Amino acid sequence: MKKIFDKTLLVIFFLGIASGLPISLILSTLKALMVDKGYDLKTIGFFSLVSLPYSLKIFFAPIIDSFSLPCLTKKFGQRRSWIIFTQILLIVFIACLGATTLFDSLTAIAIFACLVGFASASQDIVIDAYRIEIIAKENQGFAAGFYVYGYRIGMLISGALALIMADYMSWNAVYLLMSVFMIVGVITTIFAKESRKDWQERKYNFLSWFNSAVIAPLKDFARNSQWPVIFTFIICFKLADAFAGNLTLPFLLDLNFSKTEIATIVKSFGLFATLFGVFCGGVLVKKLGISKSLWIAALAQMLSNLCFSYLAQIGYNKDVLYLVIFIENFSGGVGDAIFVAYLSGLCNSSFSATQYAILASLSTLARSVMSSSAGVFAESLGWYNFFILSTLLAIPSLVLLFLLTKRNFR
Repeated sequence: MKKIFDKTLLVIFFLGIASGLPISLILSTLKALMVDKGYDLKTIGFFSLVSLPYSLKIFFAPIIDSFSLPCLTKKFGQRRSWIIFTQILLIVFIACLGATTLFDSLTAIAIFACLVGFASASQDIVIDAYRIEIIAKENQGFAAGFYVYGYRIGMLISGALALIMADYMSWNAVYLLMSVFMIVGVITTIFAKESRKDWQERKYNFLSWFNSAVIAPLKDFARNSQWPVIFTFIICFKLADAFAGNLTLPFLLDLNFSKTEIATIVKSFGLFATLFGVFCGGVLVKKLGISKSLWIAALAQMLSNLCFSYLAQIGYNKDVLYLVIFIENFSGGVGDAIFVAYLSGLCNSSFSATQYAILASLSTLARSVMSSSAGVFAESLGWYNFFILSTLLAIPSLVLLFLLTKRNFR
């Protein structure tokens, strides 16, 4: 039994890589591309909207959760067939996104970035459901750590490696090679175990399908009297980080850090700080429980944004950047591990894909919609005041967290 469990964790790790790889390609790496192309800060800031599909998972998660794919489902099972299908779409769309850079068309870049976002969000829906179904509830925190480790390494590949490659080759070639890396996800999925072994597609009329796939998961959430507070907290938890993170890469380029320096310090060194944070986050959940761990994560994430204000004051300094990135990524890693464990614990295994998609959609609203105006504030306030503002945006999440956890501290 132990051997099977270890193999499953390895699968979760590689699927985490497949999940993490596309997101940087339409966010931070794409912003570096747009800086190279000469687009202004407001345009770059509003391009966070291309990740909007991550916030709309609730609308297509029930479809992915309920239906099969011709041929693929019969061969691989319901969950694995959807994972493979979305990964193939990602390979195609990422390659096409790179090709749009040859024509320097903002519209084409936006269209294919959105398509990458849609395919990536769909992949995440199935992988999250697969992880929740294949791992026992008491081990979800441990599995979340493996998933976050893989996710961050995927972001390292599409972040640090992509930026270094961009100093030596065209952006088209960079994105083409990134699409090739997605093949690792396909291979992993082919050799993975299916989590829905006895699943059979039911025949639905629309009303019965809508009731079982959409209404039932929402009703299950509504049994918790605090669900409005929980949902609002999930939206706000990463707002401060997302608002600042939307323009971190343009900010560093503006301070005259090179793409290779950013890749080395922010992406590579930052990854190790994140992984250390993920490990510590997992330990915190195990030792202190979710409630106290969420407080530690929320405060750490809030205060880490002040480090960027300090960097904005002193300007280009590699030593200070190392320190800032360690603090930021360590606190982010702690927050990621704790937050994923928190969201997983809120889900009922009977509605795992839809419920986790709802929660994940809410959590990405900060990144895709609420942070889209960051460029406007950065241009009007300047970098120092912009990062002060991003720190203050963490206050609503602290108030909501107090409402959710006050009983646990009486």
